Amino acid sequence: LMKITVLTENNARIDNYLLSEPGLSLLIEAKDKKILFDTGYSDVFIKNAETLGLDLGDITDIVISHGHNDHTRGLTYFELHGVPLIAHPNIFDTKIDENKIHYGCPIAEEELGRRYRLNLTNRPFWLNNEFVFLGEIPENKSADIDDTALVHKTNEGIFIITGCSHSGIINIINYAKQVCRDERILGVLGGFHFLKKSEEELEEICSLMLKSGVNPEYPLYPCHCCDLKSKIIMSKFFNVQEVCTGDVLNC
Repeated sequence: LMKITVLTENNARIDNYLLSEPGLSLLIEAKDKKILFDTGYSDVFIKNAETLGLDLGDITDIVISHGHNDHTRGLTYFELHGVPLIAHPNIFDTKIDENKIHYGCPIAEEELGRRYRLNLTNRPFWLNNEFVFLGEIPENKSADIDDTALVHKTNEGIFIITGCSHSGIINIINYAKQVCRDERILGVLGGFHFLKKSEEELEEICSLMLKSGVNPEYPLYPCHCCDLKSKIIMSKFFNVQEVCTGDVLNC
């Protein structure tokens, strides 16, 4: 059984008094692993962990999905010497939008290397016999070559955890099945980057997800960079669940 605590996400629930921001950070626990998956845009993930009574001092691994600042800027507020940080080597690439705003990783490789034990790889890397960092995703046609995902492999199948899926959610799903040698998908959680897509595009992607083996009966957890329209359309195909800051998911 895997336990996922949402340390920060775009949305928060009323009356839980936690902070949210346009970013993503998850605490993933299973057996001997306590993994920090992304760190959001600020120190909100740390403040929320304190509010929830969670200790981030015994994190076993940090996994970075890609180098955008809404997933990496929290690293500037955090350090755990000797703890492995796994990411694609290109997370440090310069990223500038049309308004000349820098949105890439705000912390340099040298500084990150002083705070953690860097493991930069574009190949699949197994954290243990259950968790695998996928590395570079084949067929990625985006500019974000560093975009990847984490997979939890169990006896029942695989559960996929994404950051933004710039590399394509179908590509991620197919590569996860290939790396894990398992066609059984127990669920997908994370950002699918479905913003600004038409209804026809979204329906086509959902159909491809079904063909890729995503079970319509199992919970699906789109969040972060999935807007309301995309969630409504996805709910026609899948058992879509809301994800908010502070939620605890047992997957």
